[in-house]
Amino acid sequence: MPFDTLAPWTADVLVVIALIVMTVGTVGIITMPDIYTKLHAASKSVFLGVIVLGIGTMITSDSAFVLRALVICLALVLTTPVASHVIGRAAWLEREHMNTPGAIDESGHHLADEETSTAVADNSALPLTRPRPR
Repeated sequence: MPFDTLAPWTADVLVVIALIVMTVGTVGIITMPDIYTKLHAASKSVFLGVIVLGIGTMITSDSAFVLRALVICLALVLTTPVASHVIGRAAWLEREHMNTPGAIDESGHHLADEETSTAVADNSALPLTRPRPR
């Protein structure tokens, strides 16, 4: 069979795979217990699902549409990890705790809490300000 007859079938299979990946990611966003695992489900489903969908689109489309799909996929490859990092960092700065059973929190938040409570109990807490450069 030549590729021209297989291309629509291949594109349809890739679209179905992308649909399944994005659906599983959406279910993961709804069912996961905390922001970190929800973020993981969202970023993986967007990245994998949309890239596979873009590849399926590139197989059967004309060159102008393929270029647009390629630019969209490239933009997602660059922006999804950055957005995930920013959201995760914001949750960490807001001291959002991990609620996943069996999760090990290696962020060091508990150490900062112990130092703060010890310093406040000793009345030795000094303001952490720097002198402004002149």
